Amino acid sequence: MTMMDTQVPAPQSYECPERLVRSGKLTFVSLIMGAAFAASPAFAASFDCRKASTADERTICSSDELSGLDDAMAAGYREARKQAPAIAKPLSRSLLLERRACGADINCLKATMTKAVGAYKSIILGEPIEGDQKDKVYYGSRAGMQVSVVSRSGIDTPRAVIQIEHRREDAVAFCRDYVLKVTDQCIQDELAIDLQNQFTGDCKTGRFTTITGQSYVFFGRNTATNAGTMGNDFVLIDPDTNEPLDGSMASGYPVAIDQFKELCPAKVR
Repeated sequence: MTMMDTQVPAPQSYECPERLVRSGKLTFVSLIMGAAFAASPAFAASFDCRKASTADERTICSSDELSGLDDAMAAGYREARKQAPAIAKPLSRSLLLERRACGADINCLKATMTKAVGAYKSIILGEPIEGDQKDKVYYGSRAGMQVSVVSRSGIDTPRAVIQIEHRREDAVAFCRDYVLKVTDQCIQDELAIDLQNQFTGDCKTGRFTTITGQSYVFFGRNTATNAGTMGNDFVLIDPDTNEPLDGSMASGYPVAIDQFKELCPAKVR
């Protein structure tokens, strides 16, 4: 969102009337309605449209609907920052990166900006924020290495299957959280990674296959005295070498055990 305290210039849109600067549902609705009705392509955006320099900014300035959404985001951010600055400020940076990644794609901009308005509404009303972590599973150890869960079947049975998709929003999360820069090239490179469209497990034998195609066998809880120190509370065996994963990030243990927990949660209680 363009209301960041650093890097992005302060918004130059109209100021909401003082009567709107209150917390609660009625206020938030008023903020949104005021922003929407005041919007016009030349003046509605929360940045100066005369200085629009990026594809997303130019597209927002040329659209009544997107300009209204941008004003709603600005109004929502102002109110959310008053109530929870520690949450609102980093969220605004994240939302801006997502919006920039849309470029001139109107549908992408509308979806991303609507999501932002909803996020600020949740902060204002004290509700949980529906963000990138809604039913996601990590396929790797780096920040943002996530995929979206499409369906689950046979959980805790010999035929546990979780269908997944590596979506654009997942690629954006990786570029944002690990690379710290969302670009079209970064998104394309991330989406080009070869991943399975599902991961599976036999919760009776403990054998399972991960999102990246590795197979492991779950041997149960680790009773070794150093289990807590190493971080491998459970024993996972590489069936090709018959050697246990040592619990380190390099061994792949944290990611593998998390995927097994998704497939066979009853085995790890």
